[in-house]
Amino acid sequence: MKPFAFLFCILICCISFTLTVSAADEDPTEIPTMEPVTAPTTEPTEKPTTERTTERTTERTTVKTTVLTSEPTATPQVGWITIASTPTSASVSLDGKSIGVTPLAGVEVGAGTSHTVRVTMSGYEPYSSTVRVSAGEESAVDATLMPITTPAPTTEPTITIGPVVGSDKGWFRIHTNVDGAKASLDHGSSGTCTISSGSCSIEVSTTGTPVKTFTVEKSGYTAATNSVTGMPAKGETLDLYATLNPIAAYGSIRVTSSPSGAVAYLDGSSWQYTPCTFEDVSANTNHQIKVSMNGYKTYTKTVTVYADDTEYVSANLAPSPSKTGSLYVTTTPSGADIYVDGGYLAESPSTVPGLSPGSHSIRLHKTGYNEYVGSVTIYAGEQTPVSIVLSSQSSNVGSIEVSSVPGGSALYVDSQYVGLTPASGYFDATSLVPGYHAIILRHTDYRDYSQSVYVPAGGSATVNAVLAQVSTGPTQDTTGQIVIASSPPGAEVYIDNAYMGATPITVPNVASGSHTLILKLSGYSDFTQTITVSGGQSTPVAVTLTPAEPTPTEKSPGTVAPVIAAFAVAGAFLLGRRS
Repeated sequence: MKPFAFLFCILICCISFTLTVSAADEDPTEIPTMEPVTAPTTEPTEKPTTERTTERTTERTTVKTTVLTSEPTATPQVGWITIASTPTSASVSLDGKSIGVTPLAGVEVGAGTSHTVRVTMSGYEPYSSTVRVSAGEESAVDATLMPITTPAPTTEPTITIGPVVGSDKGWFRIHTNVDGAKASLDHGSSGTCTISSGSCSIEVSTTGTPVKTFTVEKSGYTAATNSVTGMPAKGETLDLYATLNPIAAYGSIRVTSSPSGAVAYLDGSSWQYTPCTFEDVSANTNHQIKVSMNGYKTYTKTVTVYADDTEYVSANLAPSPSKTGSLYVTTTPSGADIYVDGGYLAESPSTVPGLSPGSHSIRLHKTGYNEYVGSVTIYAGEQTPVSIVLSSQSSNVGSIEVSSVPGGSALYVDSQYVGLTPASGYFDATSLVPGYHAIILRHTDYRDYSQSVYVPAGGSATVNAVLAQVSTGPTQDTTGQIVIASSPPGAEVYIDNAYMGATPITVPNVASGSHTLILKLSGYSDFTQTITVSGGQSTPVAVTLTPAEPTPTEKSPGTVAPVIAAFAVAGAFLLGRRS
């Protein structure tokens, strides 16, 4: 039995040794334990947790994704781009991504960064432009595609070994709002040209040194320098845009009249009694001086003011005819701006009173329609009717409609004064050359408003301007304005016996205090009222005119004479009998 006992002991030792080695090779984390945190479970794959475990499972991916998507993201600042082309239906890509065919309106893009717009069409050279849009603003890209031309064959063979630097040509076309301006690439080192009809082109080498900047400059304007973010491909033209703004410079205008004491208006807004001087008038641009006095014809002159200089205007006023006539204007469609002898008076349909007998020029403007220009003859004591059917706008011109807050703001298009914005509605500037135009609005006690507006051929653009009021500080504003309307409209307006125009009308820059308002319209009784104007305030006046009563007929002296003669005969007869 001893041998069997010995063998049995050896077998027990081997089994024990084998179990010990197996236990040493196993992961200690897999040893069963009562602690729940290490117990295997499928719960982490269904419920995200931020706790990290020692097991290499999908928990890492689930935790990372949950953390990232739960963080709030900032709302991006955006702007918009309107893209058009000639011809239309061209393919458009934005920053390398196709977005449709032209025309495209209101394409949303990230603000504050540059975006590349590329327009292509079979049979035409590709067009590319870089656009940078500010938050909340809209920019426009108008691509004129150039047909692909086949170069004439050369009789001499050309042998090219490898790429030749500078051998391929492209062009930059530079657009601006002022003709005669000088455009240059990299301050002239890469080429220059002179702006004509709104643009000019500079040839560049597509494989040469990349162009970094372009500059547009002209005397009297602030130079504009912008960056160039790309080069044209071989045979391609890239469009660059810049707007020149006049340098702030000022002069003055001295106005005298005969007789003196007339009212002188500067650009239809600020006014003084002659003789007077208008100070701090913007230089290097045209201004309109109008001198009026009750009983005299209105005198009008356009003056160009230069920096630190004084221009002189001497108005010899001619007495107005004792009798006047009126003009009644209707248009199809209605709502056209009416100009008589170069001055804006009303919107059709409307009656224009107080016109001297004779020939007068008449001009009608309405956005989307061709300008009408003609003449009309006025007769004393009569109303002359004019009815015009406006034709649709030609495809080679465009127009701009402008509204402003406040109304009565002086409007300039490309530095030329064109009139005052109405109290409500739009001022229509028509027959404009397609392209970019500089719009400026000025009003007393408000900052100048300026905007570069693109006018499409055969189309129109809209400007809704809100002028920022200048803080008056400790000095109290001493002028206000009067907004006058009458029923029926077309009444002549006189303030302190000075003719202001016809209702409806906004009279700006009226001195604070009491003033006498008179409205006159043929067939109606004159309306007279004393009104009080407060500085910086608008005083509204709405009047319903009363029809004039017929003038009573006086008895003729001839009906009394026979009675007196009869008494005289009877008295003579009685005296004769007494004798």
